[in-house]
Amino acid sequence: MAIPATFFAIGERVCEHPGMAARAVAAGHELGNHMWRDQWSFSLPKAAFLRQLDDTTAAIKEDLAVAGLTAPLRWFRPSGGWPHPPMLEWARSRGFQTVLGSIWPLDGLGIAPPEQAQRWFVEQFAHPGGIVILHDSKDANPATRRTLLQDVPDLQQKGYKFVTLSTLLGQG
Repeated sequence: MAIPATFFAIGERVCEHPGMAARAVAAGHELGNHMWRDQWSFSLPKAAFLRQLDDTTAAIKEDLAVAGLTAPLRWFRPSGGWPHPPMLEWARSRGFQTVLGSIWPLDGLGIAPPEQAQRWFVEQFAHPGGIVILHDSKDANPATRRTLLQDVPDLQQKGYKFVTLSTLLGQG
């Protein structure tokens, strides 16, 4: 199954898995910034927030450069998914547009929702222009991958098309 996607990269993971960002871009996906660590960013003071944002940007660009690639980094999603107004401005000051999601089947919380619950959630809340949030972290529910493999064809049969954020938001 090959569908375009926007992956929000965690800087620490980009460094732990050299070539990951480059492989995603080479496969036609786009990348966004999801901070340096997999921890909630809501309570970070400005200096720590900007350091994590900048370090993640640098890690992504370095990973791409090693493969001879470049790609625009437009998108930011705060860790934990909860932005506050100053955070939006801080991200904007670095050239990022903050993007959340509208369909999140609660994977990645450590509570491991069952596959059928995840599938039901995605299918019930799917809508034109919807942004699905799924996690690939080491703590993510193993059912998440199976959910994706089953929901994508089902949604495509219903007429949904999968695109990158840049395409969805008219910036691609």
